[in-house]
Amino acid sequence: MQGISTTWLARLKRAIADVIDFQSRVWVVRISQSRLKDESFVINEDSFAEPLQWMKSRQYSPLMLEQVENMQRSQVRTFNVDGQTHRLMRVK
Repeated sequence: MQGISTTWLARLKRAIADVIDFQSRVWVVRISQSRLKDESFVINEDSFAEPLQWMKSRQYSPLMLEQVENMQRSQVRTFNVDGQTHRLMRVK
């Protein structure tokens, strides 16, 4: 019986940690359309209703979303989205 409650408690702790992690993630995103047109954003999931909301609204593919979801701090990923280059760095 105690093994079941320990397993349940471990799963609960992990679920809570995942929610806290999602709401504290921060990315710096640089979008390049050409050599002359660049934009940079700081994306903070504190204001998101769901994980990766900003990326989903920009039509990131399921594979891209999975790669962003699995990013570690200080990791950089580059994606091509609608003819633009999106370079993301997870900072928190």
